[in-house]
Amino acid sequence: MSSMSLFSGIDHINTHTRLENESFTAMFGSITVDLTRQRLAPGDHTISAFAMFGAVVIRVPADVGLHVDGGTMMGDTEYEWRTVDDRPLSSAERTEVEFETAPVRLRITAVALFGEVKIVRVVTGERTAPALSVEPLPEMSSNTGSYEGETRRIASL
Repeated sequence: MSSMSLFSGIDHINTHTRLENESFTAMFGSITVDLTRQRLAPGDHTISAFAMFGAVVIRVPADVGLHVDGGTMMGDTEYEWRTVDDRPLSSAERTEVEFETAPVRLRITAVALFGEVKIVRVVTGERTAPALSVEPLPEMSSNTGSYEGETRRIASL
Protein backbone atom coordinates (compact mmCIF):
# COMPACT_ATOMS: atom_id res chain seq x y z
CA MET A 1 0.00 0.00 0.00
CA SER A 2 2.98 2.35 0.23
CA SER A 3 2.96 5.30 -2.17
CA MET A 4 5.33 7.97 -3.45
CA SER A 5 4.37 11.20 -5.15
CA LEU A 6 6.96 13.17 -7.11
CA PHE A 7 5.65 16.35 -8.75
CA SER A 8 2.13 14.88 -8.74
CA GLY A 9 -0.88 14.15 -6.56
CA ILE A 10 -2.16 10.80 -5.30
CA ASP A 11 -5.46 10.01 -3.59
CA HIS A 12 -5.05 6.67 -1.84
CA ILE A 13 -8.06 4.83 -0.38
CA ASN A 14 -7.10 2.04 1.99
CA THR A 15 -8.59 -1.40 1.27
CA HIS A 16 -6.48 -3.39 3.76
CA THR A 17 -7.40 -4.39 7.30
CA ARG A 18 -3.72 -4.52 8.43
CA LEU A 19 -1.16 -1.73 8.08
CA GLU A 20 2.42 -2.72 8.85
CA ASN A 21 5.27 -0.35 8.10
CA GLU A 22 3.41 1.37 5.26
CA SER A 23 5.07 4.55 4.02
CA PHE A 24 3.84 7.60 2.15
CA THR A 25 6.32 10.04 0.63
CA ALA A 26 5.45 13.31 -1.10
CA MET A 27 8.24 15.30 -2.75
CA PHE A 28 7.03 18.42 -4.56
CA GLY A 29 3.61 16.73 -4.66
CA SER A 30 0.80 15.56 -2.44
CA ILE A 31 -0.71 12.34 -1.11
CA THR A 32 -4.08 11.95 0.58
CA VAL A 33 -4.44 8.66 2.45
CA ASP A 34 -8.01 7.76 3.43
CA LEU A 35 -8.17 5.13 6.18
CA THR A 36 -11.88 5.69 6.84
CA ARG A 37 -13.34 3.48 4.10
CA GLN A 38 -12.04 0.09 5.34
CA ARG A 39 -12.25 -0.78 9.02
CA LEU A 40 -8.85 -1.74 10.42
CA ALA A 41 -8.47 -5.01 12.31
CA PRO A 42 -7.99 -4.79 16.10
CA GLY A 43 -4.35 -4.48 17.15
CA ASP A 44 -1.36 -2.27 16.34
CA HIS A 45 -0.78 -0.66 12.94
CA THR A 46 2.16 1.48 11.80
CA ILE A 47 2.65 3.94 8.96
CA SER A 48 5.13 6.67 8.19
CA ALA A 49 4.60 9.92 6.30
CA PHE A 50 7.37 12.04 4.79
CA ALA A 51 6.75 15.38 3.06
CA MET A 52 9.49 17.41 1.41
CA PHE A 53 8.21 20.52 -0.38
CA GLY A 54 4.87 18.69 -0.47
CA ALA A 55 1.99 17.51 1.67
CA VAL A 56 0.69 14.24 3.09
CA VAL A 57 -2.86 14.18 4.49
CA ILE A 58 -3.91 11.10 6.49
CA ARG A 59 -7.63 10.67 7.23
CA VAL A 60 -8.11 8.47 10.30
CA PRO A 61 -11.42 7.30 11.85
CA ALA A 62 -12.11 8.99 15.20
CA ASP A 63 -12.50 5.65 17.03
CA VAL A 64 -8.89 4.60 16.31
CA GLY A 65 -6.29 5.18 19.04
CA LEU A 66 -3.59 7.41 17.57
CA HIS A 67 0.05 7.99 18.53
CA VAL A 68 1.99 10.49 16.39
CA ASP A 69 5.71 11.15 16.60
CA GLY A 70 8.35 12.55 14.24
CA GLY A 71 9.56 16.04 13.53
CA THR A 72 9.62 19.02 11.22
CA MET A 73 12.21 21.36 9.79
CA MET A 74 10.79 24.49 8.17
CA GLY A 75 7.56 22.51 7.84
CA ASP A 76 4.38 21.73 9.73
CA THR A 77 2.51 18.82 11.28
CA GLU A 78 -1.20 19.52 11.84
CA TYR A 79 -3.97 17.69 13.62
CA GLU A 80 -7.65 18.44 13.05
CA TRP A 81 -11.14 16.97 13.40
CA ARG A 82 -13.67 16.70 10.52
CA THR A 83 -16.96 15.03 9.67
CA VAL A 84 -17.36 12.62 6.74
CA ASP A 85 -18.61 15.52 4.60
CA ASP A 86 -15.42 17.48 5.53
CA ARG A 87 -17.09 19.89 7.98
CA PRO A 88 -14.82 21.03 10.86
CA LEU A 89 -15.85 19.80 14.32
CA SER A 90 -16.05 21.92 17.43
CA SER A 91 -14.35 20.73 20.60
CA ALA A 92 -17.76 19.78 22.08
CA GLU A 93 -18.39 17.31 19.22
CA ARG A 94 -15.07 15.47 19.65
CA THR A 95 -14.59 12.21 21.51
CA GLU A 96 -10.92 11.54 22.20
CA VAL A 97 -9.94 7.87 22.17
CA GLU A 98 -7.13 6.80 24.49
CA PHE A 99 -4.33 5.09 22.59
CA GLU A 100 -3.59 2.49 25.28
CA THR A 101 -7.20 1.31 25.63
CA ALA A 102 -8.35 1.50 22.01
CA PRO A 103 -8.94 -1.84 20.25
CA VAL A 104 -7.38 -0.40 17.05
CA ARG A 105 -4.12 1.49 17.57
CA LEU A 106 -2.27 3.40 14.85
CA ARG A 107 1.27 4.73 15.20
CA ILE A 108 2.21 7.43 12.68
CA THR A 109 5.74 8.71 12.24
CA ALA A 110 5.43 12.10 10.53
CA VAL A 111 8.40 13.99 9.11
CA ALA A 112 8.06 17.28 7.20
CA LEU A 113 10.94 19.15 5.58
CA PHE A 114 9.67 22.37 3.99
CA GLY A 115 6.34 20.54 3.72
CA GLU A 116 3.29 19.48 5.71
CA VAL A 117 1.90 16.32 7.26
CA LYS A 118 -1.73 16.69 8.31
CA ILE A 119 -3.63 14.11 10.36
CA VAL A 120 -7.39 14.51 10.06
CA ARG A 121 -9.61 12.70 12.59
CA VAL A 122 -12.88 11.84 10.83
CA VAL A 123 -16.02 11.21 12.84
CA THR A 124 -17.65 8.63 10.62
CA GLY A 125 -21.02 8.10 12.30
CA GLU A 126 -23.68 6.48 10.17
CA ARG A 127 -23.18 6.81 6.46
CA THR A 128 -26.28 7.70 4.57
CA ALA A 129 -26.55 8.21 0.86
CA PRO A 130 -27.50 11.73 -0.16
CA ALA A 131 -31.12 12.13 -1.18
CA LEU A 132 -31.58 11.97 -4.92
CA SER A 133 -34.03 14.19 -6.69
CA VAL A 134 -36.40 11.90 -8.55
CA GLU A 135 -38.63 13.16 -11.31
CA PRO A 136 -41.82 11.25 -12.04
CA LEU A 137 -41.87 9.08 -15.15
CA PRO A 138 -43.91 10.33 -18.09
CA GLU A 139 -47.39 8.89 -18.49
CA MET A 140 -47.62 5.68 -20.48
CA SER A 141 -49.49 5.83 -23.74
CA SER A 142 -52.96 4.37 -23.74
CA ASN A 143 -52.08 2.24 -26.77
CA THR A 144 -50.58 -0.79 -24.96
CA GLY A 145 -50.23 -2.90 -28.12
CA SER A 146 -47.79 -0.60 -29.94
CA TYR A 147 -44.24 0.18 -28.85
CA GLU A 148 -43.40 2.25 -31.91
CA GLY A 149 -42.01 5.60 -30.89
CA GLU A 150 -41.76 4.65 -27.18
CA THR A 151 -38.05 3.77 -27.44
CA ARG A 152 -37.24 7.15 -28.94
CA ARG A 153 -39.15 8.89 -26.16
CA ILE A 154 -37.41 6.90 -23.38
CA ALA A 155 -33.97 7.53 -24.90
CA SER A 156 -34.59 11.27 -24.90
CA LEU A 157 -35.19 11.40 -21.14
